[in-house]
Amino acid sequence: MRDFILNALEEIQNGYSLCGIVDRRARVYPLGSDTKVISTLFEIVARQAVVSYADKAGMELVEPTKQNHYPDFTLMRDEGDREKIALDVKTTYRKESQTRFGFTLGSYTSYIHPETEGKNIVFPYSHYGEHWIIGFVYKRAEGKRDTSGRIYSFDTLRQIPIPFDDVEVFMQEKWRIAGDRAGSGNTANVGSISGTIEDFSDGNGVFASEAEFLEYWRGYKRTSQERRSAYSNIHEFRGREAP
Repeated sequence: MRDFILNALEEIQNGYSLCGIVDRRARVYPLGSDTKVISTLFEIVARQAVVSYADKAGMELVEPTKQNHYPDFTLMRDEGDREKIALDVKTTYRKESQTRFGFTLGSYTSYIHPETEGKNIVFPYSHYGEHWIIGFVYKRAEGKRDTSGRIYSFDTLRQIPIPFDDVEVFMQEKWRIAGDRAGSGNTANVGSISGTIEDFSDGNGVFASEAEFLEYWRGYKRTSQERRSAYSNIHEFRGREAP
């Protein structure tokens, strides 16, 4: 599956030269540098590859009908399949002088817990057998954002500045790239490792198994005060089990 989807992404013509949004009068509105917009565009690109794999494998593709529901794509034999595959698209940018980056990998307070396994997820968590991340990493193209307010036509597509370049992509199982600290911000999200594209491609995470990943994040506390009496990193987690 991974090789097929990555190869399909490589073969998508001009997949990483998205430059604007078109209305029905064929007017092209150039992209800004808003990371949410760029993330949505990469999700659209990824969808083409996932659809191709679903067709080849004879699987159904299900997408969320509600906002902020995990995952972006579910692959399954049928609705009764208890080994569904979750595919989630993540996007981030890196600074030119830095090669390391990280992501947030979804909530650790809702669907990964058996008692709330149906919260904010397309199917209950226990109905999934695999959880994968398709990750896009790009560099912001400084100075290439269109600030003129100009609306373009198809004849002038090559004049539209693209606000990103140097796109790299990887695909890896979530537990293999998960870190042992919460992601940035105030939301209760699993943080990834901080690494290079090779670290993510190779799955150089901190957990020895998916079972360890689940046990760790199911027990991870929300506040630093709570974590002081439990654990705050993988070494403390493993140490508490030592005789």
